[in-house]
Amino acid sequence: MRSKKAVSSILGTILIISITLALGGLLYGYSKGLFGNLSTNEDLTTNFQLQVTPAGSYLLYSLKDDGNVALHLEYIVLNGSNLPKPYKININETLQPGQQIQNVTWIPGTLVSGNYYTVIVYAILQNGQIYDTISSVLAAS
Repeated sequence: MRSKKAVSSILGTILIISITLALGGLLYGYSKGLFGNLSTNEDLTTNFQLQVTPAGSYLLYSLKDDGNVALHLEYIVLNGSNLPKPYKININETLQPGQQIQNVTWIPGTLVSGNYYTVIVYAILQNGQIYDTISSVLAAS
């Protein structure tokens, strides 16, 4: 006659409890952001102003990397109905997470105060993908 051993059911219960606790710990860690660096978040905050003066037109811009990966800023393109062609502003600078750049650039041609212009920022991610943002900016005097 065989005797039944209760050790296997006790070990099974302990194993199920430990797996449940381990999964709960992983879920808690994920919810608290402990594994945030395992995923990438691209976020470029932009602020543009187009100033029209008698001396000329200027683009004032501020770009901040609010993501968790570096962005290599390539250029900004300004386009509008009364511009003869899109105007390209080369930046060629890498923004690390949390870093910000600001600049003022003279725009050749005549911008019309009260008109909206399209501003596109082109950047390249560390993995080679292109990242862009498009804004509609009101020119003001």
